[in-house]
Amino acid sequence: MSKITQEKELNRQIESILGKKTILELTPIKIKKADLSDKICFFFDTDDNASPFDINMAYDAGFDIVVPISKMTVDQVPKLVQDAIFSRKPKAPTTFFIGGSNVKEGEKIAKEVIKSLVPPFECPVIIDPRGSHTTASAVVAKTNHDMKEKYGFESIKNKKVVIFGAGPVARIAAILGAKIGSRVFLIETWDKSNEEILTNFIEELNEAAGEEAIQIKGIFAPDPEERYQIAKDADVIWSLAAAGVEILSRNLMERISNGQKKIVVDINLVPPYGIEGIKPKHDNDEIFPGIFGIGALALGRLKANVEGQILKEAVESKGLKIYDYNYAFNVAKTLLERE
Repeated sequence: MSKITQEKELNRQIESILGKKTILELTPIKIKKADLSDKICFFFDTDDNASPFDINMAYDAGFDIVVPISKMTVDQVPKLVQDAIFSRKPKAPTTFFIGGSNVKEGEKIAKEVIKSLVPPFECPVIIDPRGSHTTASAVVAKTNHDMKEKYGFESIKNKKVVIFGAGPVARIAAILGAKIGSRVFLIETWDKSNEEILTNFIEELNEAAGEEAIQIKGIFAPDPEERYQIAKDADVIWSLAAAGVEILSRNLMERISNGQKKIVVDINLVPPYGIEGIKPKHDNDEIFPGIFGIGALALGRLKANVEGQILKEAVESKGLKIYDYNYAFNVAKTLLERE
């Protein structure tokens, strides 16, 4: 049989079996398409203007669209959240980010956002009012890390930690420090506050820290000499008060420098700094004999890296995942361990 005859016979047999249809025509091919839905971040900010810092961070992390909503209040949450999720398919890349200076309202907003998410439309929620969660996490994680790596102590557990300031960052830092097991003293330096306000505030902090944490103590100390008396035997000092407010002068710092090794942290980037003698660029520099300073820039790098890491994780996450100060603290520790 010639080659041509063989080919004709083979074609005849194939046609008799397939009815003149090719294998490709008979077998449907399913191509899995990549999800090309835009990655959207709804940024709920309690302030009059949504923070450009957080908006930029979200875009740099990979979100396609960031929707800033300013003057956010808890009563607006259900409608906005459910409009956002029900207009997209389940598991669409949607994230809610809660920011703003009003930390208490921010926490209420975060709870209401989580409550408003309906299966199967759950999605990630980032909680970081005015950067308080990521900044406080950076302060506590770096102090704890450096205490071990640079000064030979296991951690800040059982150490006396004095926090100057009672704002959002101080609040979260106090909770994290107490949960680690530090003896935390939160010092209200604002002369327009009072003992009653501070007492109620400390009760809230201890409730948030939980029963297993060391009890946080609060002291009202608007007078510089009172601050010295509290700080003189501290192992760690965190200056977390408002920007541009000096908490401890050079004179007081020289008196505090008594031979006991101390770590002093100042997040203030606006002169005058909270601790006179510390500079934003300091990173465990000896600013007075036995006193080692960590400034705002050293902390700011870690804080930005923590927020960036969280945003990058959220942009790729599906389903409910909560990024709060506990999560931020673990991210900060991981980043420091990689250095």
